Amino acid sequence: MLLRLPLLLVVAVIGLPVLLLALLPGVRDLEVAGQPVALRVQRGYARILLRVLGYRLRIHGTLPERPGLIVANHISGFDIPVLHAVAPLWLVAKHDIREWPLVGFLARAVGTIFIRRGSEESRRRAARRMAALLRAGRIVGVFPEGGIHLARGVGRFHPRLFGPAIRAGAPVLPVAIRYWRDGDLHGEQVFGPGTSFAGLVVGALGRPACEVQVRIGSPMASRGAGRNELAREAQRQVTEMYCDVDAD
Repeated sequence: MLLRLPLLLVVAVIGLPVLLLALLPGVRDLEVAGQPVALRVQRGYARILLRVLGYRLRIHGTLPERPGLIVANHISGFDIPVLHAVAPLWLVAKHDIREWPLVGFLARAVGTIFIRRGSEESRRRAARRMAALLRAGRIVGVFPEGGIHLARGVGRFHPRLFGPAIRAGAPVLPVAIRYWRDGDLHGEQVFGPGTSFAGLVVGALGRPACEVQVRIGSPMASRGAGRNELAREAQRQVTEMYCDVDAD
């Protein structure tokens, strides 16, 4: 912790201004290798942040060339920077994150798509935004379990969140996230009730480093598919990848 805390302060003091600069109008949409510069900077910042916090990112598999909807299991508040570190994307998140200190500000700044639980209008607005981004050839990420899954393993994927991919004709890409240090760290990393984001950060700084494993599954065509079919197959792939210890 004594080493990581000063590094985290450096990331905040130097890295945050660079990120915010990349998000400025007139800068954020400049393209680098076919992606807006803002998304490229977000990915770099997320990778540095995870490393400083003691998470070694290990990616199994390769992202397909064609952008689409990334669907992943949800364990920790750090799953958000993990997905940002994997690919330049727009992420869908619960509305509560808007109120988190600093994190909420950054989430709004990078264009996070928020969904308010229990609000049909919020869900429809988010779905329209997701479909528009997918049609524009962007990558959108979502946690289809609908929240943190407290039990070890992968929860049920909600079919509604697959609708925008079907409307946009975009592929669905299952992704499994797992935290590992001589075994599965779900119990240590899960972001349960009563846990603050500040507590999550302090906990990460005080623990030994670990590996965050990201497994990329097989893309699924959405054209002609139903939401339930896509949700079931995506959940099957993610569950299989999450439980695959032989890959380690």
